[in-house]
Amino acid sequence: MFALASTVMRSEAALLTVPRGADRPVVFAAAMSLQQRVRLVDAFRNRATLGFLDSFHALSAALRERLEGPDAVVIPARDTTGADALSLVPEIVRDRPRTAIIAYVQVGAQHSTDIRGLAAAGVHQFVFPGFDDSSSALRAILGAARRQCAADWVMHQLSATVPVKLHPMVHMSLARPDVITTVRALADALGVQRHTLFNWCVQASFLSPEEVLVWSRLALVAYYLETTGCTVETIALELSFPSDTALRNAMKRYTGHRATELRGPGGLDTVIAALVHRVERGPRSRKLHLE
Repeated sequence: MFALASTVMRSEAALLTVPRGADRPVVFAAAMSLQQRVRLVDAFRNRATLGFLDSFHALSAALRERLEGPDAVVIPARDTTGADALSLVPEIVRDRPRTAIIAYVQVGAQHSTDIRGLAAAGVHQFVFPGFDDSSSALRAILGAARRQCAADWVMHQLSATVPVKLHPMVHMSLARPDVITTVRALADALGVQRHTLFNWCVQASFLSPEEVLVWSRLALVAYYLETTGCTVETIALELSFPSDTALRNAMKRYTGHRATELRGPGGLDTVIAALVHRVERGPRSRKLHLE
């Protein structure tokens, strides 16, 4: 039922125990045509552990049985049995919220309803055959889907701590962490003035925009430390920290924990607990002002 990128065949039970690696995410692809399988194998050879399943039913069963991951799934709008992905996607979102979902769909007006429905259901990225399914494009799409999934999950985890009024700030910080590294960049991305962000924070009786940005980024760092084998150096580079030392210092300064202490389950919870403690102390005594 499964074929791996290395062309080695594995049983279903064997694939369910494949560990997640630093730079080899686990990707399940269901109901792919032969041509689509070839393209995925070419794209992810030596870059991901790729498993193929024949139907949505088989994918659903694999997801229920696997304790961890996969990092991403790739599915068409419908499988060969006629099953609709619109029934499968909400199940994945509910049961595997940290699994990125990529839909392989056809281009054309007749398929627009499928695309809108799948996007609303929770698909993170789309692949259009013949347009963006080259090896480099597929790798880029996988990366984008995983980043979007990470942002969605961290946003969900932070939503109870951060006032609703400030959710757009957090969401934007998480969605574009590689380019939004300053309050000015955050304001520009939201289409407002810097002083507007400060006003929002004052009105919400919350932390300063700078702290909202820092905590959002540190939560994302913790997510990657918890769910991937990526080094601190790699995460710092991906999220545009000045250096891995800067990341380590920020994590220690704000949370009281070393970055390496956040490896494995509970890393994100630890950062959120530190944020809750910081919020309970209230905004800094000095009046917020523009620098």
